[in-house]
Amino acid sequence: MPDIFDFFKENEDKLHERPSDQVWQKLEQKLERSRPPKRRDIRFLQIWVVALMVLILILAAVMVWHYSRR
Repeated sequence: MPDIFDFFKENEDKLHERPSDQVWQKLEQKLERSRPPKRRDIRFLQIWVVALMVLILILAAVMVWHYSRR
């Protein structure tokens, strides 16, 4: 069984090959088409969920404090 290091030594010249500009342009076009649009809704929704949870916790703390004074 050949050693992996020997394989890389024998094929080292192939590691430095550079694709043509056309190949890069085609790849970029494919990536642009397959890239989903950015959604800001999720981040905005997360902020509101955190704010709502903080508000509920504050409300619960006030209720516990109010009823524990009785």
